Amino acid sequence: MTSKKTLLGMLAEKMVPIGMQCFTGDHKLIEVLGKTGFDYVWLDTEHSALNPRALEDTMRTCEAAGLIPIVRIPEPSDGTSARRALEAGAETIVVPMVRSAADVQGIVEALTFPPAGKRGLCPGLRVPGYSVTLFKQYMEDSNANLYIIPMIETVEALENIEEICAIEQVKVIVFAAGELAFAMGEGATMDSSPKVQEARRVVQAAAKRHGVALIGGPILNPTAESCGKALDDGISILCIGLDTMAFRLLCETTVAAANAAVKANPIYNRPPAPPSAFPGPS
Repeated sequence: MTSKKTLLGMLAEKMVPIGMQCFTGDHKLIEVLGKTGFDYVWLDTEHSALNPRALEDTMRTCEAAGLIPIVRIPEPSDGTSARRALEAGAETIVVPMVRSAADVQGIVEALTFPPAGKRGLCPGLRVPGYSVTLFKQYMEDSNANLYIIPMIETVEALENIEEICAIEQVKVIVFAAGELAFAMGEGATMDSSPKVQEARRVVQAAAKRHGVALIGGPILNPTAESCGKALDDGISILCIGLDTMAFRLLCETTVAAANAAVKANPIYNRPPAPPSAFPGPS
């Protein structure tokens, strides 16, 4: 309950927060993010082995590194994982596979203390300082500052985008073009599909009407140009990179450099590198 950097606070000051998706949960990598200028870390519990019920030590590392922690829960119905992430110290929750405003309202209700919501009460938590006397203030602050980040990655969410953006606690959304492209039957064409690009425009317009910020940006290989395009497209919170894929790209680049050096030397040889996991130039 002390003053600290927040995503919404940065936006209010016209600052662009930058963050990275973290699938490993490795504390050393989180510390590196903090030491290199990142503002937040997106901790994934949907696709990775990170346990949403055991995030406290990861949160301590985030706080020591000066990073804002946000947590993606496994699914919209998992209010328990969402609550435990907040109790551990997450600033907000990313909600995947949203289909309706009711999905969002369900998470909001699970994270709101009574009488407005159904969140359970327990003062023995690290966020309110393991304090009975401070818990009432924590409840009030938590309710007042609660916001969540729905992911728009289903056809149903696209159809219900106005209702989703109109929810008071929705301050930020994610347009997940890759997942949505497959849901729309467009396959791996998120950058070229007219349907996906039109969906992007619909989401951007709805977000703008409701004063909702967009989080996104180039994931695989961020450049100044691709980050600039994201900003031009209405993104105000950059999510650039994913730790496992960033490490793979570094490894591929490193092996390619070594192989090129060996190839230029008549004495030595090397086996060819495995096929790249990344698309080549279009």
